[in-house]
Amino acid sequence: MSGNNDIKLIALDLDGTLLNSDKLITPRTVAALQAAMQKGVHVTIATGRMLMGAAQFAQQVGMHAPLICCNGGVVQGVDDDEPLFVRHLPSETVRGILSICHEHGWYANWYIGRDVYVEHFDKDYFYAYRTIKDFPLKEVGDRFLDDTDDVIQCVVRDLDGHVAEKVAALQDALPGQFQAQQNTGTSADLTPNGVTKALGLEFLMKYYGLAPENVMACGDGDNDLPMLKFAGTAVVPANGLPCAKALATYHAESNDEDGIAKAVEELVL
Repeated sequence: MSGNNDIKLIALDLDGTLLNSDKLITPRTVAALQAAMQKGVHVTIATGRMLMGAAQFAQQVGMHAPLICCNGGVVQGVDDDEPLFVRHLPSETVRGILSICHEHGWYANWYIGRDVYVEHFDKDYFYAYRTIKDFPLKEVGDRFLDDTDDVIQCVVRDLDGHVAEKVAALQDALPGQFQAQQNTGTSADLTPNGVTKALGLEFLMKYYGLAPENVMACGDGDNDLPMLKFAGTAVVPANGLPCAKALATYHAESNDEDGIAKAVEELVL
């Protein structure tokens, strides 16, 4: 099989795409991505997670490209002190979100720079982060309104699957002040209006002087749709949502069957 010499940038969603159900990257996937980089292809992560929630996986692969995090709200190198690109929620919007969540006893966290902020830490709400070492957490208690500047993203969580109801209530109370994406059923990301993975991907594409036909985007969820539409090659694993599969130019095997590794081997290598 022959690879596509036009692909110069691979952007990889984490959960449900690059990571298997154990939240790990398989050895075959690491090998395929390293081979692509040796061929001169830039490889990055495009995730709803914050920078330090993605950095460990980038380091496992040996990625050198800046990472697209917080659903496209920030583009930053793992070792860089400052982002190349960033969008923040208005401070008053953050204060409104956190105040409403506090009033109703809803669990929320928010991201500033490399840190995760919470009122009170409960590991059950961070199940997806269980394979992350040295989690950069700041537990602020009742002082939560003191840390509302330069927030890239808020996350509302509900382990009982009622997060959509909470998001709807927040949108009713704060109309037009933010957008919600990546509703997993137990969490939803609240981002600045206009922020998508495609926004971060477009910045990185221009940073490298590339066109959409040079980009291979891989994703499975609702927050991946804009970048799947934007990229010239759209790879969606078998476990992806129907709306993501409808945009695929390449249907990969599932994230538990080395789907991304096989796609890279066939399309790039």
